[in-house]
Amino acid sequence: MVNCKGCGSKIVVKNGSVRGKQRYRCKDCSLNFVDGDRRVKQSTAVKKALAVILYSLGKASFNMLGRIFGHSPSVVYRW
Repeated sequence: MVNCKGCGSKIVVKNGSVRGKQRYRCKDCSLNFVDGDRRVKQSTAVKKALAVILYSLGKASFNMLGRIFGHSPSVVYRW
């Protein structure tokens, strides 16, 4: 059974599909959500961990990490 991501209620109904995945709507809080919505890629999680390690050791700046990973320095800062 699917639980609501917002309030945790078990009273949900199917509400169409989006990007090939089933969409649900909560009867209690009226939240539309997709079960199993995984937007974080495995490679991004590894990049984030490596960036945190390099920055904490004092070996790299945000600008340098951005050049290494191909992202802007502000994205690296948010990691």
